[in-house]
Amino acid sequence: MDRAGTIARGDVLVDGRAIAAIGPDAAARLPDRRPDVSYDATGAFVLPGLVQAHLHLCQTLFRGRAEQSDLLRWLRESIWPFEAAHTEDSIAASARLGLLELLAGGVTCVNDMGTVHHGDAIAAVLEATGMRAVFGKALMDRGEGVPAGLRESSKQAIDSALALARRWNGAAEGRLRASLAPRFILSCSEPLWRDVRDAARERDLLVHTHLAESPTEAAEVRAAVNDTAAHYFAAHDLLSPRFVGAHGVWLDPGELSAIARADAALVHCPGSNLKLGAGFASVPAWKRAGVRCGIGSDGAACNNRLDAFHDMSLASGISRATHPDRPLSAREVLSLATLDGAAALGWDAAIGSLEVGKQADLIVVDASGAHLAPFAAHDPYVALVEAARATDVKLTMVAGRILYRDGAWSTLDPERVVAEARAEALGLMRRAEPA
Repeated sequence: MDRAGTIARGDVLVDGRAIAAIGPDAAARLPDRRPDVSYDATGAFVLPGLVQAHLHLCQTLFRGRAEQSDLLRWLRESIWPFEAAHTEDSIAASARLGLLELLAGGVTCVNDMGTVHHGDAIAAVLEATGMRAVFGKALMDRGEGVPAGLRESSKQAIDSALALARRWNGAAEGRLRASLAPRFILSCSEPLWRDVRDAARERDLLVHTHLAESPTEAAEVRAAVNDTAAHYFAAHDLLSPRFVGAHGVWLDPGELSAIARADAALVHCPGSNLKLGAGFASVPAWKRAGVRCGIGSDGAACNNRLDAFHDMSLASGISRATHPDRPLSAREVLSLATLDGAAALGWDAAIGSLEVGKQADLIVVDASGAHLAPFAAHDPYVALVEAARATDVKLTMVAGRILYRDGAWSTLDPERVVAEARAEALGLMRRAEPA
């Protein structure tokens, strides 16, 4: 998945955390010894690990319990009350359950927005499981329907976010990066946005937020700030190469131009947009405007699956229906989930493609299944985007460490994770019930 579109036959040699050689002569780089560990990927594709550029691990326990088809009702009636009911134990269980699914599905990097509290618990799980991640706590100091348990003062919000960054940014040998994650316009005051802008500049942190997701949200944003979210961010100097905005369904050409001029990034969440009835993001228009972009599943509560292959297929189909004259190619879609997704997070110098010297974040995808026959090798891009499944992933490696191999996880016990998630979810639902 490099910019040249290289497809090579042969081996990938990993030395420590990095890729040391690629191609038919890769083994020659070790003339005096055999590799300590080897994996036979005959009949499979080896590709960069997938990047989930917008995610909410704190919502995995809510899967199937938030089925409203409007964003603001979904937030106010289900998601915010559930998030307010989280404890450290329940949010850790939620994160582990999400990571169990993600690692088995070939995801090696996530951009996660937590809830207001318990950010350290999510960070500890990310560190222990070996996932690469950008993460931050949600910032919320206002908003209709925001429970008291999620509302902080603007000072509390930014102070706690920066404390989280001091503890975790650059941790796990650089595998973890902290972000500032103001939820969206409707839950953040203007002073809080100013604090976010200034802190992001001073500390070189990503700003991860939502924008232009649904028509009802857009109407309330205009009533609140007399403008659209994108124009508000531009006017307040929040758009920059550090800005990552999720959804972007309802953006006009002028807004896309402002985002592109600032070199900000957008993340396509097709499964979430469909479930919440938000609409169809115009990703071909994003790319024509020169906007950096990635793809994400969002949370399990608004997708019900954390399956990057499913979302790639949806992205392809939606682009064909909405832009039949110039839909996204299969290679463009796979790039959203690899090199482009890494670039959206400012991490493409280290991950997103298989290149010597880059971090060994890679996956092996079996191409021998009947659903990929008979011509999978003819066009790997089409095979991976249009036919492959998460269950085809046979190996997931992050920074040279195998985290999933042939149905076994090295840092997670699936039976324990699922049992813990069920128990914690029951307690959370009881706590979230109105008194």
